[in-house]
Amino acid sequence: MQFSHSSSQQNDPGDSEISFVDILCFLKSAWKTIGAFAVLGLIGAITYLVVTPPMYEASAQIRMAQISQVNPANPFGTNVEDPISLIARMQFPTNYSEQVIRSCGYQDRPQAALALSKAVKLAIPKGVANTVELKILAPSQQFAASCAQAIFTQINRMQEEFSQVFVEEAKLKLAADNERIEAARKLIARADQSGSAMSAAYLSARDELSYFLTDREKMLDLINSVKSRGTRLDAPIYASDKPVSPKKAISLAAGLLGGLFLGMLIALGRKVLGKLMGEARGAL
Repeated sequence: MQFSHSSSQQNDPGDSEISFVDILCFLKSAWKTIGAFAVLGLIGAITYLVVTPPMYEASAQIRMAQISQVNPANPFGTNVEDPISLIARMQFPTNYSEQVIRSCGYQDRPQAALALSKAVKLAIPKGVANTVELKILAPSQQFAASCAQAIFTQINRMQEEFSQVFVEEAKLKLAADNERIEAARKLIARADQSGSAMSAAYLSARDELSYFLTDREKMLDLINSVKSRGTRLDAPIYASDKPVSPKKAISLAAGLLGGLFLGMLIALGRKVLGKLMGEARGAL
């Protein structure tokens, strides 16, 4: 019974609980260590803010170039390039010309095109169709604005090249339509002169004329739409007049909290180590 009683006392969970008083005593004994590391954390955060150059952000919303055809089911036209395809394409360094690299201030960096492709952020805005949002960071407001403008110009030029493929095909189709229209008109004119206006050949030529006139209208609308529905900005490029990074408040708070946490860990480790060494000496 005595043995059981002593064992229950040794295993009493209440002896291992840490009370609020214990925490206060620990903080009172370790406040110098915790405070010293908090100061070191603040010094580290201030050093980071001094060393890190400020960065300014420019943003723009770019609407995709479109081609249009007379189609009641799709009156707004079709994108020359899908926004997701554009985002994937702009991740390749080969899509950035030397002029774009200079405008963004990357000409002196190693592997400038690769570095710029990683710095450019393109995303699809929520709830906005046929549009991508461009964001870029630069060491000054002017650099950020000029870089965003150069990237937009590059995208515009590339999508113009894509549009020319559709234009060339439409021109070939238009030339063929004009030939068919001219042949149908001549056949109708001969039928009118011969008095066989209701013949099968006449009716076929009349239907063919109507079809190719409609198709020619579609081709002309497609060719003209390339000029009026090219790549464009939904709004002027915006460049912040205040740096967006580094964030002073967040950096200082992170330095302070990090220093406090590290100081508490070190103080707690020293306390535990001292207790274990004391128990070891007592056992000896």
